[in-house]
Amino acid sequence: MPAPRFIYHIVLIADWLKQKDDETYFPSGFDDDGFIHCSRLEQLNATIKRFYKTKKDKDLRVLRIDTTQLNVPLIYEAAEDGSGFFPHVFGRISAQAITEVIESPFKFP
Repeated sequence: MPAPRFIYHIVLIADWLKQKDDETYFPSGFDDDGFIHCSRLEQLNATIKRFYKTKKDKDLRVLRIDTTQLNVPLIYEAAEDGSGFFPHVFGRISAQAITEVIESPFKFP
């Protein structure tokens, strides 16, 4: 299966608002993980349910990222629980690669 052009990153609205006007984006956990966790579109609902189930939609945003605009490595890696391969961005995401900020309610396939 070819890699999709767009991948998605879930972010708390408070964290997004701190960086939305910056030239690059990276989450607070970047220094610990060394990469930015992302999902393919078909993985998004499960990721939100698994990791953000205690958050309300109004507290979250989803960044749509154009992989053709990334200037840092993008690597698909297997999840530890065997649930599939997830895109990981190894560096800051340029503002031009973020093509949409999706607000709640989230409606994904």
